[in-house]
Amino acid sequence: MEIIVQCIACTFATMFFGKLLGQPRQTLLYTALIGLNGYVLYLLLGGSTLAFFLSGLVSGLLCELIARLQRMATTLFLISAIIPVVPGLGLYRTMMFVAAGDYARALAVGTETLVGIGAIALGLTIATAVIGNIRFPSNNSSST
Repeated sequence: MEIIVQCIACTFATMFFGKLLGQPRQTLLYTALIGLNGYVLYLLLGGSTLAFFLSGLVSGLLCELIARLQRMATTLFLISAIIPVVPGLGLYRTMMFVAAGDYARALAVGTETLVGIGAIALGLTIATAVIGNIRFPSNNSSST
């Protein structure tokens, strides 16, 4: 039951974050579903570095594909869709440990958080590179 509540919250949070950023209305549902997909994958893989990487990769691939199909910029979908898996709690805890003077724990949590962020970034980069090398048919009505 808790996972269902998390998934519903993730969907709405992603949609509202997109709205907050001024995303076009017709993109919000796609963004929410991509964000939900990435978050569910992250949960299923247990929150490991691999989970961050695969979540970033799958979210990136879906954002690139939907952007091509909708003839819109990928960033319209990507920025909001990746929010559910960004390790914000890790960043918060790192700063909390620094403020408390517990530098050893701050270093451990901060390193783990940065590795997660790097894994997401690597997944997104690979997705962009893969989709960027695929030729999609154009719908130009002019024929030569």
